[in-house]
Order: sequence, then C-alpha cells, then structure tokens
Amino acid sequence: MLKFKIMEKLTSRLDSIYVNVSMQRMTEKKAEYAKKRIKMIDGGYNGSRSEFNSVVRAYWKKYGIKPDKFWYDIYCNGKEAYDPRYITDAVYYRNIVPYFNKMMMRRAYTDKSMYSRLISDIKLPKTVVKNIGGYYFDGDGDNPISFEDAVKLCENEEHLIIKPSVYSGCGKGITFYDKNREGQQSIDSMFKEFKRGFVAQRLVEQHPDLAAVNSSSLNTIRVVTFKFKGETHVLSTLLRMGGVGSRVDNISAGGISCVIKPDGWLADRSVTRKSEWSDEHPGGVKFRDIHVPNFDKVIETAKRTHAQLPYFDLIGWDFAVDKDGDPVMIEFNVMPESNQISCGPTFGDLTDEVLDEVFLKKSNL
Repeated sequence: MLKFKIMEKLTSRLDSIYVNVSMQRMTEKKAEYAKKRIKMIDGGYNGSRSEFNSVVRAYWKKYGIKPDKFWYDIYCNGKEAYDPRYITDAVYYRNIVPYFNKMMMRRAYTDKSMYSRLISDIKLPKTVVKNIGGYYFDGDGDNPISFEDAVKLCENEEHLIIKPSVYSGCGKGITFYDKNREGQQSIDSMFKEFKRGFVAQRLVEQHPDLAAVNSSSLNTIRVVTFKFKGETHVLSTLLRMGGVGSRVDNISAGGISCVIKPDGWLADRSVTRKSEWSDEHPGGVKFRDIHVPNFDKVIETAKRTHAQLPYFDLIGWDFAVDKDGDPVMIEFNVMPESNQISCGPTFGDLTDEVLDEVFLKKSNL
C-alpha cells in the first residue's frame, strides 16, 4: 500500500509538471497575440490605472492574482467600464482548465478514431477508414484491414475529408480528396504522407439553411458546456463559417464566427481575427438574418453527451446540422477557447462561484 501511494504521488507530480509546461507554452502564445491585438484596436478600452486597480485588481486580490491591464483593455473595448469577471488567458489555461479537466487523459479521449467507442447515441460523420497507431481499420466494424484494402475502400468514394485524429486543431493537416479533380493527389500518397493517426470520412451534407451562408465550407456550431455543482451549463455558442471559397470554417484560416442567441438567431455583428466588426458574411448574408436550424436539439445533444465524459467538466463541441436537420458531432475539445471577446466573461454569473472553487475551496484536489 505504501509503495502504491508513493507511485500515485509521483505520477500525480509528473502529470502536474507536464500540464504546467504545456499550459505555459499556450499562455505565452496567447499573450503574444493579445499584444498584437491591442495595437489593432488602438489600445482598446484604455481606462486609467486608478480605475483598473480599484475595479479589476481589487476583485482578484483575494485569489492572489495580479492580472495585466492590457487583457482588460482588450475585453472591455467598446464598453463603458471595466468588468473584472473577465479571465485572462494565463489564469484560464494554467489554473481553470487543468482544475476542471484531467489533462493527462486528453489525448486518448479526444482521438477522433475512438468517438464511436466512447460516446453512444450520437450521429457522427461516416468514417470510411481509420488509422490508429499505424494500423488500419474499416470505419464500420473497426475490423483490422491492410494498407491496400484501406486505399481501395477510399478510392471507391467520390469525396472524402482526411484529417489527423490526434494532435489536431485549427484546421491543421486537413486534406480533401475529390476523385474526379484533375491533378488530385492519390489516396495512396495521402496515406503515406499522414503515416499514422488519421481518419478518412465522407463529407457531411449540411442543412440548406447553413449551406446558404457559405456553401464551400461545412459551417459548424461551437458549444461550450460546463459541469458544475450537479448541473451542465452552456457557457457560449457560436456559428463558425468559412470565408468565400474556403473549405474550412476555422478562424485561423480566415473563417468567421458569430454569437448564436438562445433562440437560435445570430447576433447582429461579428468580430474577425483582425478585430474588425462586421454585420454580414463576406458573401453578403446579414448575420441577423441567419437562424441555426434545430439549435435547441444541438444544445440538448451537447449537454446529454457531456455526461458520458466523466474526466472533463469543461468541453467545447463542434456540431454540424445535416440535411435532415440532425446534429452531427464533428469533434470535441477539452481545452476550449474562452470566447470572451465575442461572448463576454466565460463563466458569466457563475464567475464568483467558479473562482472561489478553484482558488479557495479546491475541492477537486
């Protein structure tokens, strides 16, 4: 028993070091981008140091945190006063996400190849071939198959999306296969390029209401859910849309995201990666005229599915709505963005309770 307890403590310590190093890298990148953003918006809110200290620093004092002013000048840009409930990326990624999510479980649980085994009663994109750890499986029965058979299965398809199943994000590594496109790279060469850890899936035929916004991309709904004190809360909802002609909806690839209101209609305006506000998609569709079909069903599915993932209390979901109006889960992320510039303070009215839990009560430890 003593040996077990020693090993448990050692493992916990190693886990903590890994998480700290990962989160440090993440926050450094976020801070670097934030400093560029503050220049794009001419200093943002730029309230006085006295106001910042009396409103923001005073709020965070009991938690032992001294946040940097530039974060709040970004978050409160266009507002009439500082709101101390905003959470800096350093606090969010170093303290809050690791507190509510078991980060050492992250890679296995977010492997797209394992979704069908992890989660029941949910619609997923049709997978044709999976590569798990260098081994090929058919997408239906998870039967082991050869490289040659995997290639043949995919060559029978007209269109495919091939993407990393682990270490993915921001649309990186995604490849599209169009059988009849001139100069199309062969399936054989695509697989050899990916090497291991990927899925080949049929394209989701999205609902016509969403295709009307931008037909070249699969436009998805980002929902962030949070399990806290026995209830699953929805923290933020966004519609992510590709730019004109783009096949992906990621902001980093020129996509646009706009807040979805509780009734399923989009907000009047959206902010771009370059901190520019707009009331319409580059294709000309006004955001306020867009309604997400079966939005309530998407929310219900996200909340119900979250219950099946016990190691993570904070999850970002990406859903499509297919031609039949059904939510299709594309992926989930256990290190979701805070979405504060578009949606306001991450935890809203729960902020005080959440911060008290993380910094004062520490009941998860």
